[in-house]
Amino acid sequence: MQVYEMLVNIIFGFIIPWLAAIYLVRKSPKILLLIFPVGALVSMIINSLGFQMKFWDFTPLIPDDQSVSAMPLDLGLYPLLACFMIRIIFLHRKKTVLVLLLFVLFTTLLEYMGLLIGKVSYGNGWNIGYTILSYLLAFSCAYLYFRLLEKFRVL
Repeated sequence: MQVYEMLVNIIFGFIIPWLAAIYLVRKSPKILLLIFPVGALVSMIINSLGFQMKFWDFTPLIPDDQSVSAMPLDLGLYPLLACFMIRIIFLHRKKTVLVLLLFVLFTTLLEYMGLLIGKVSYGNGWNIGYTILSYLLAFSCAYLYFRLLEKFRVL
């Protein structure tokens, strides 16, 4: 069962997002190359803290190394969503707040679906409201990094 659950994580958290990222490779390779590492780092930090503090768990449940089950998402879905968000903000500067909030909402809804089907479970008082805040923090970090890159004329 663990192999099947991990395969689901790899397909939906890594392979499908990277197939969608072909668009970024062609249209905005610089955004992909500069934002992806920060998105992955922020994702890994937040997920590692959440697992260690037992705020959430993600199947397959791997004893003593829970973050492995989320690794496909940390190296696929989450940082690539940050890249897509920055690409849209880059094209629509006046809608930055709206775009950021839509990405937070979309990602929260994806996680909520995972919660409903039992892929994700919460503990130690964690709830969907805190999830919204964690995604707001993560996407805001990506946006602030983007602004820093612009300030130094890297992007």
